[in-house]
Amino acid sequence: MSLDLQTFAIAVFTLSIAGALLLLSWLLHRSNRALPQWGAAFLLGAVAMALIGERGRIPDAWSILAANTLLAAAYGMMWQGVRTFEGRRSPAIVIYAGAAVWALACAVPAFYASWFARALLAMAIGAAYSLMAAIELWRGRHETLMSRWPLIVLLLIHTSTLPLRIPLVSALNGGPPAPSWVVGSVIFETMLFCICGVYLLGSLSKERLALRHEQTSLLDPLTGVANRRAFLSQGARIIDKAEVSSQPAALLLFDLDRFKNVNDQYGHAAGDELLMAFCRVATGKIRHTDLFARLGGEEFGCLLPNATQAIAMAIAEEIRADVAAMRLDAGSARLTATVSVGMSATDRLNPDLPSLLIAADRALYRAKQEGRNRVVAAAFSQPVLRGRRRGSLRGDNPEPASAHRKDTQAAR
Repeated sequence: MSLDLQTFAIAVFTLSIAGALLLLSWLLHRSNRALPQWGAAFLLGAVAMALIGERGRIPDAWSILAANTLLAAAYGMMWQGVRTFEGRRSPAIVIYAGAAVWALACAVPAFYASWFARALLAMAIGAAYSLMAAIELWRGRHETLMSRWPLIVLLLIHTSTLPLRIPLVSALNGGPPAPSWVVGSVIFETMLFCICGVYLLGSLSKERLALRHEQTSLLDPLTGVANRRAFLSQGARIIDKAEVSSQPAALLLFDLDRFKNVNDQYGHAAGDELLMAFCRVATGKIRHTDLFARLGGEEFGCLLPNATQAIAMAIAEEIRADVAAMRLDAGSARLTATVSVGMSATDRLNPDLPSLLIAADRALYRAKQEGRNRVVAAAFSQPVLRGRRRGSLRGDNPEPASAHRKDTQAAR
């Protein structure tokens, strides 16, 4: 076996192993539709390289026309896999455009007779799809996946080293043997592309899965808004950022009035529908920079960065009025609801999230005591005492805990 045939044998072997590993990964993670596309692309490339390596022992129609058509299709499927991973559809005309261009070019006698022209076109098709795949990965850079950038670099390396295959093509067409350094470079790059490509594609898929799980753990499963864990972690960062930039921030606490009566009278399905309807109203009124979350039960919080007390009160009043105007079907009855709101804003005495939560909770308690369905702002002239009550996020009032808990439950 010649040195050039050894190169093709190594390429076939590594491409086959890479394709098989990707298909095996897909069997373990069926939800990732990009994995079988990448696996099929590597296997198709292995078949193409096997045909090219048999040049002179099989008809040229197989080793030239069919082999490079399959290779172009493999590059197109690789690009398709990246598009699928990024959640974008891939037009079939683009996927197989390279294969079609190659087949049509080979129908021109002058082109088919020139091995150099064929090599240039084949390399150009591979480079185009590799660059397109790298660009697709770069477009998705907003998603924090560590394997994305090494994969982009790998694709760019593959693109830049494709011209090194031209001396091998020359040797296959009766030219002088390719220099040993060229053969070594091609072998090294092929193995690098296959081994590292499989590893990075697998890592990319695992990182995406882990990121989705993390995001899911920060969402309330019923309403789809952030949960208490997300509110505490993200809210603390928002307050810290506001303090550094000397910007105001405000907090709104919402509590649906007499929510227990809704569950008792209309059933828990109606209560769930009310919670989701409230979230639709609230998220439709807040800004995209605001953090809205379900803190537990029928209680919700909204942290508004770069918002004065007046802005927060205006938003809270709009939400309160829209909730009061809601009409929901509950069997044969029409369900109405109201919400009470407590508001606090950052100042010298309430500089962080825990103190804002305590102040807003006291304001919410006053809203309940004063008749519900209203927005009440915290008194900012009094310092806030730290503590805990009801196992919630907020602190105790100065009153005895048992008496305060009883009064709060009666008010709500």
